[in-house]
Amino acid sequence: MTYISRLWQHRVIRFLGGALASTMGTGFFPWGPGTVGSIIAAVAFYYYPLNPFTLLPAVLLLSWLGCEAGRKLWGEDPSIVTIDEVAGTWIACLAAPHGWGIWGILAALVLFRIFDIAKPWPVNKLDEMKNGIGILLDDVAAGLMAAGVLLIAYLIDSLNVF
Repeated sequence: MTYISRLWQHRVIRFLGGALASTMGTGFFPWGPGTVGSIIAAVAFYYYPLNPFTLLPAVLLLSWLGCEAGRKLWGEDPSIVTIDEVAGTWIACLAAPHGWGIWGILAALVLFRIFDIAKPWPVNKLDEMKNGIGILLDDVAAGLMAAGVLLIAYLIDSLNVF
């Protein structure tokens, strides 16, 4: 038995893994737990006092660990696991133009949720991966797609086309 397997047998570790996986319990919300997790992520992004790019590696690492913990606790990609929405929302919010303020963050949140729920290609292909990284990567792809739309909107806005 590996050290990680022995460690996982402790109740405190399982509790912490579940808290991380469910974004501090948002995954237990009865209606739209992914949206609730995304809202928490957008609010945290908006109020994060430093450059949000500095936190991206930690968000991705913690999201992957939370996805793995959630998979061990509740099976393959359960709706209780919302930490992956945190990573996707954070990525989308990174592309929100600073000058747009709260409206940019709101646009990032809405676009991310649209891509995450609709699951266009390649989000749908990544969603088929049944492991912790697959749980995370479909939301990363949805976040990148939302970021792309925001960047295009910003370019159009800055060119004063309309």
